[in-house]
Amino acid sequence: MDRTRRFEGQVAVITGVSSQGIGHACALRLGREGASVVINRRGSEKLAETERALRDEGISVAAVPGSLEDDETPRALIRTAIERFGRVDALVNGVGGSPYVGPVLSMGRDDYLGTITLNTWGTIALVQEAMRHGLADGGGSIVNISSGTVHKTTPTMSAYTAAKAALNALTRTLARDLGPRGVRVNAVAPGLTRVEGNVAMWEDDDGAAAGKNLLLGRIGYPDDQAAAVAFFLSEEASWITGVVLDVDGGNHLMGGWSPMTSEPVGAGDGATGSSS
Repeated sequence: MDRTRRFEGQVAVITGVSSQGIGHACALRLGREGASVVINRRGSEKLAETERALRDEGISVAAVPGSLEDDETPRALIRTAIERFGRVDALVNGVGGSPYVGPVLSMGRDDYLGTITLNTWGTIALVQEAMRHGLADGGGSIVNISSGTVHKTTPTMSAYTAAKAALNALTRTLARDLGPRGVRVNAVAPGLTRVEGNVAMWEDDDGAAAGKNLLLGRIGYPDDQAAAVAFFLSEEASWITGVVLDVDGGNHLMGGWSPMTSEPVGAGDGATGSSS
């Protein structure tokens, strides 16, 4: 196997492609290894910038802006993959986030359900659409981007933690459901990674303070996550499905600590944010 061109002739749809984030790194990694990529995020201007950057690398790319909470966006993504590149082989579901940050006692119904929907429904809708249009024809593969937050009990992130736990359960259930049709479904659960959304957690010292508390001594890079995603999508993982892989420098081994815990666990409120 030529491991530098593992995805030659394949087509991947990647959602949640923010500038220099995990989705961007996945698109770059898969494209450099031969895949054509269809990328998505809210906001057309920044998505166009990413599209140009990928094209400058010689990658075959198409961009489809829009929210996956809009029923038309999953249809447009798969339609674009078929019309531009003739097929769809892989999905990387990277849309997620925490619109509500706060304690459970202050959380409203819409805060909670909105967070669950944001982190799970887009995945469901895109998988449904891809399955209707040939994802299983060549033995497709799906990778969902979860979070190491599910291992923590950060009080202000309860809705997000519940949403990612639901995504993990969905990953395993889809693996059971789609396996007989030849489609594998796995997930990558990042720990604290250098992305725009959590820049306040690492920009002052380049992540040194948070990194020294991790077993492997540093926080993550988007490329760390992209490497795991590419493995799951490749033939090298052809007998792996239903797995949620922690890519977090060992953070899942460390009990209730998170990079935003400023005091020892149990020594007051302390935790004010997410580990990923």
